[in-house]
Amino acid sequence: TTMTSQIQTETFTGTRLTLTSPSSFNTTLSNLYSEIGTPDTRAWPSIAASIASYSEASKEKFIAQVEKTVGSKGFMIFMEINHSAWLPLYGVGSGLQLKRIILGNPLIAITMLEHDLKAGLAVPVELHVRELENGKGTEVSWQVPSTLVCGGNRDAELVEAARVLDGKLEELIRWACE
Repeated sequence: TTMTSQIQTETFTGTRLTLTSPSSFNTTLSNLYSEIGTPDTRAWPSIAASIASYSEASKEKFIAQVEKTVGSKGFMIFMEINHSAWLPLYGVGSGLQLKRIILGNPLIAITMLEHDLKAGLAVPVELHVRELENGKGTEVSWQVPSTLVCGGNRDAELVEAARVLDGKLEELIRWACE
């Protein structure tokens, strides 16, 4: 018997928040980097590559490496996309800085992934950091993780784990924008 591919549709509502801060783009970014690391110093590739086996000892080493890498707010950088490097080619962005930063913590992610592997579509999380015109500060936008992680899955433990991430992410953003 041959199987045919099928697409399932799951419709849900996501929430995007934007914090506008009088803090400059450079100050906000510097604060973030001091907490999560910079694109040049990101440790995730070497942490992932160092997993030699799936033994308890390897798991303990992994946990120790992650705990050493994340900042005091519990996040590390995974990747950064500098949109301001290419947007001026199209006359977009007024020459202002705009970066998309992908950040997270595998030890937080597992609290959701153990309940629903599709949570991996929403973790690690991302920030959109935008310089405002005329030195008016910075705008940081993000999707509220629990609104994306859970989709239509209302498993109580998944929802609770995702809401913990909501709080940690917002705390980091508010701190970076002070």
